[in-house]
Amino acid sequence: MSSPEEAEKFILAIDVGTTTLRAFIYNHNAEVIGAGSQPLKLHRPRQGTIEIIPSSLWEQFISIVTTAIQDSGISADQIAALGISTQRGTFTTWNKKSGAPYHNFISWNDTRCAERTKAINRSWSLKGLKVGATLLYGFTCGKRRWETASVFQFSTQHVTMRLGWAIDNVPGLKEAVAQDEVLYGALDTWLVWRLTKGKVFATDLSNFSATGMYDVFRKGLNTIHMSYLGLPMNILPDIRDTNGNFGETDTEFFGAAIPIRALAADQQAAMFGQCCFDEGDIKVTMGTGSFLVINTGSRPSVPYDGAYPLIGWKIGNDLTYLMECNDADTGTVIEWGIKMGFYDDPSQCTAVAESVPNSGGVSFVPAFQGLQGPINDDGACACLLGLTADTKPGHIVRSMLESIAFRIVQLHKLGSDKCRTVVKQTVRVDGGVSQNDFLCNLLSGLLDCPVDRPANLQMSCLGAAFMAGLAVGFWKNRDELRRVKKIQTTFHSDSIKSDYRATMRAWEKAVARSLNWYSEPGDQ
Repeated sequence: MSSPEEAEKFILAIDVGTTTLRAFIYNHNAEVIGAGSQPLKLHRPRQGTIEIIPSSLWEQFISIVTTAIQDSGISADQIAALGISTQRGTFTTWNKKSGAPYHNFISWNDTRCAERTKAINRSWSLKGLKVGATLLYGFTCGKRRWETASVFQFSTQHVTMRLGWAIDNVPGLKEAVAQDEVLYGALDTWLVWRLTKGKVFATDLSNFSATGMYDVFRKGLNTIHMSYLGLPMNILPDIRDTNGNFGETDTEFFGAAIPIRALAADQQAAMFGQCCFDEGDIKVTMGTGSFLVINTGSRPSVPYDGAYPLIGWKIGNDLTYLMECNDADTGTVIEWGIKMGFYDDPSQCTAVAESVPNSGGVSFVPAFQGLQGPINDDGACACLLGLTADTKPGHIVRSMLESIAFRIVQLHKLGSDKCRTVVKQTVRVDGGVSQNDFLCNLLSGLLDCPVDRPANLQMSCLGAAFMAGLAVGFWKNRDELRRVKKIQTTFHSDSIKSDYRATMRAWEKAVARSLNWYSEPGDQ
C-alpha cells in the first residue's frame, strides 16, 4: 500500500458564491473527480438587507468539503493544496478573543446603507476632496491616481459604506473597536481564521482591493478614504500574495492538515480560470449577476460610470490589474421566470424564447436590485413594458433573455471605452447562465465577435485550484494551465446589430421609464 507521500495528489478548491457553495477536487488534467455543493443559506430580514449567518455558513462549508472528499474516493492527506474563492465584499466583524461575531455577514449586494452612501456622495466635504484631486491631477501632469480621486463615487457595494454603517449601528461594536477587541474580515479571511483555529488572520490583494480600503495606485491602504470616513485600521487583516501561505486546516475538520495556498476573489479567480493572463483578455461571468472583466496589464484603469479598477492577482512579481463592471441581475431574472411559471427549469427557457420569432414589442428591464454601470441607479425598478392582448409567455421570456444581453452589451462598451487598453476580439463566458445557447448566440451577434464557452463553467473554483496548484508545483506554469483548460463551444453568429437596433431602442426607452422609481427610503 502506498504511503501518503507516494499516493497520487489532487487539488481542492472551494467557491463561496452569491447563491451557491461548491467544492471540487481536481486531478492533473483539471478534471473534477469529486464534488459537493449546497445552495447558500441567506437571511433577508427586510427589503434591501441580505445577510449570511456565520454558524450556518460554517456548517455548510464543512459539509460540502466532506462531501467532495467522500465523492472523490480519496483521503484528505492526498490533497496537495486548497484554494478558496469567495464573493467579494461580504464581511463580518468578530471578537478577537472569543471569536463571537458582532453581527451576521453583510452581503456585497446589501443596500441598507443606500441613503448613507447618497448623503456622502452629495456632501460638500467629498466635493472638496474631489476638487483638490482635480487640482493635483493638473499639477502632476495627469497622474491616474488623482484623476481617479477627482471622479470617484462611493457605492453600496464598497465595504467602506457598509462597515461604517455597522460600526455606527451595531450595538457595542464601536466601543469594542475603541478597545481593540475587534477583527474585520470578508468571507475569505473569516474562513481561514476558522480553518486554522485563529492562527492565521489574513486576506489577499484580489479580495482586499475590492473593499474600497485599498489604493491600487499607491499599492497600500487607502488612508485618505479611511480617515475621511472614520474607519479604524486596527481591525484589518494581514494582506498576502494571492497564492501565498495561509496556513493549514486543523486536522479536526477533515482528518488531515491541508495546506491553504490560495485565496482569491470570485471574479478574479474566474479570470484566472479562463486563462485570461494577457493584457486585453476579456471574460463575462453570468451567474447571479453579470461581471465583465478586462485584463489591463500592469497599470490600473480609472473608474468611470460604474467601471472600476481591481487587482486581479499578486503572484510573485506578477501584479496584474483588471477593470470590472457589473450588472446585479442575471440569474435572478432566470429564477424569476420560474417563479412566474414561464418554465419549470432554467434549461427550458431557450425553447420558450424560441417559440416566437421576436419579443413582440415587449421590453423587460432587469432591475430587481437597481441598475449598475453605466446607468448607476439604485432606485430603478424591474418592469415589463409593451404588453398587449396578444403577448405570450414566449415574448416575455425572449425579452428577459434579450435584456440580459443588452445589459452585457452596455457593460462591454463601457469597459472597452474606458479601460485604456486594446480589448481582444474573443469574449470568454462562464457561470451557470452561460449554459443558455440562445443568450450566447445573441451576445455573439450583438457584439459581432466570437464567444467561447468552456467545458467547466465553474471558473471561480478552477481559478482558485490553478492558483493553489501553481503554488505547490502541482502544475508547472501557465502554459500547462492553458493546455488543460478545455473549450466546449465557440459561438460565431453573424452580426445582428442592425436587426436589433429598433428592439434595443425600445428597451432603452423602457429603461428610462424605470429610473428613480424608488426615490424615497422605504419605497421598496
